[in-house]
Amino acid sequence: MSQRPPADYLERRQPHIQPKSREFLVDYLTETHAELRLHAESLFVTVFLLDSYLDRHEPVEARKLELVGITAMFLAAKYEESGTQLPCLLLLDTARNVARGGVGLVGCTRQDVFKMEADILSTVGFRLTAPSPLAFLHRLAHAACVQGTRTEFLAQYLLELALAEASTLAFRPSTLSAAAIHLALHATGQPWEAEYAQLIDVGHEAMMTCGRVLVALHRRARGNRDKFVWVKWLKEKRGAVSGIDIVSPGGIS
Repeated sequence: MSQRPPADYLERRQPHIQPKSREFLVDYLTETHAELRLHAESLFVTVFLLDSYLDRHEPVEARKLELVGITAMFLAAKYEESGTQLPCLLLLDTARNVARGGVGLVGCTRQDVFKMEADILSTVGFRLTAPSPLAFLHRLAHAACVQGTRTEFLAQYLLELALAEASTLAFRPSTLSAAAIHLALHATGQPWEAEYAQLIDVGHEAMMTCGRVLVALHRRARGNRDKFVWVKWLKEKRGAVSGIDIVSPGGIS
């Protein structure tokens, strides 16, 4: 499983699950991730496991989607979080009935999570990770000397927006990261150097195409207080970056 699932996997493999349901679930998982203060990478591993399982498994009932998502985060926390079992224990307590429109959450028990954990591991062949956009972002932020700045925060926000949009699976993780940092640098008045893309072997046209998709996602999310990821990145401690204007990369060199 060297690559992420294809962008159309829901249509091909999961007739009971709509892209909008996946979008709501990923936003809910983003909120849970923030509440538990998990490492940033844990969220990306969670969504990777969610998509990999749904792509490889027989059709899953819509009412079980939350169980798959929470269990994917449970596995991600066990893999990424170190030094304490608290995040995993809290995630088990999160397996409860939480009303959230459009996802069909029904609640689940700890035993349900443990059973689903075994099913996910078996289905994905115990492969818990793949190349992550976040890893490429950190490398590019280091090259551009913007680590820990609003520029990196804005790029990470764009990547988290992309997590909820199944169509972005069409882009390689490195392309997503290059497009995100490219847009963020331009929006914050920082220079973009062609060597940045060369560091991670991303073509200019692919980056620009991906950038236009990210701009569209940014515009669609802006001002939507029902979308947790927008609210999360509007906080001052994260640079209030979801409120920053960004433009289509069509005219950016």
